[in-house]
Amino acid sequence: MTETNKKLAAPRYFAGSFMLLIGVLGFYLEGLWVWLGTAGFILLVLLDVGLPRDEKLHPVVSGGLQHIVLYFQFPLIVTLWLMFANLLNNTDMSVIEISGCILSLAFLSALGGLPPAHELMHRFGGFDRFYCTLYLTVFLLPMNDLGHVKGHHLKVATSEDSDTPRRGEWVYTFAFRSLLGQMMDSFEIEKERLRKNKKSLWSPQGRFFQSVVLITIWLSVWFSVAGLQALPVYVLTMIVFYLVLGGFNYTQHYGLIREIDAPIEPRHSWNQLKPLSRSLSFEISNHSEHHLKPTRYYTDLKPFPDAPQLPSIALCFVCAFVPPIWESKIVKPQLALWDEQMANEAEQELARQANIKAGWV
Repeated sequence: MTETNKKLAAPRYFAGSFMLLIGVLGFYLEGLWVWLGTAGFILLVLLDVGLPRDEKLHPVVSGGLQHIVLYFQFPLIVTLWLMFANLLNNTDMSVIEISGCILSLAFLSALGGLPPAHELMHRFGGFDRFYCTLYLTVFLLPMNDLGHVKGHHLKVATSEDSDTPRRGEWVYTFAFRSLLGQMMDSFEIEKERLRKNKKSLWSPQGRFFQSVVLITIWLSVWFSVAGLQALPVYVLTMIVFYLVLGGFNYTQHYGLIREIDAPIEPRHSWNQLKPLSRSLSFEISNHSEHHLKPTRYYTDLKPFPDAPQLPSIALCFVCAFVPPIWESKIVKPQLALWDEQMANEAEQELARQANIKAGWV
């Protein structure tokens, strides 16, 4: 592939930015237009389901636009949240309009905020890591990169990993169990680091203190626009967002099994190789490669078509909230193949026990 062709591949990763701009337009137009972001998500699901699998490597230049887009989506996320706050305080919205705002905000925050934050948290640059913290602060999770990078990536697919859904576990419980697990892991990791450096938990040099400051600033700004009367709606919005966040995380490792301390291999992550799944997620749907080489830039991640496969991320997300469909039509058949064809002997025994516990046999 020539250098020119590599550059032409760049726009595919602005799909998330485009979705966010649609949401901003909807909030600007107000009224029922606030549902525009949700409608865009529904269209995304239909498109990604209809498109053929994309198992190709798409080499692009690891610089320029490919880095800028990771920063560009943060101001759009902040704009959406502040526009929502302004609508709550200055517009007499109906229940239907408030519902549209909440759903659009939750979907677009997850699609537009989590993938770039995830990419940045795996980089070594101080600015990249700080920018990731800014993304996570909007979601009240400024320290969760610690639990992800130093917890999930070491424990993935084992019984110790709060980010690996158990067989038979519904997304509604997983979303909040994993959220609490990541928060506790992050807190313990930072607490131990400060202890080794003989610093208190409230040291200004510590992530915990900095996180409290960042959350305080963000909430002060948001409620200065929305007004304190918006507190119930804000709480509901965060609950919906955390369900959406859990829904996307749910599909990455559901039901996969690895012995504690055993090597991480491609079979321990689900891959979802659809065109929009790949572009919107900054290639995180190439999940096997990501877990083998977590610091590799998203532009360089290689698809693993022979690793465990699931359909479109968007389709899996929707089906996850209807457990009978998720289990019977999507994940149980794939796990049966995984148990038979990919699991080693020890994993097969653990899988047998997990199936019994889930009530599948």
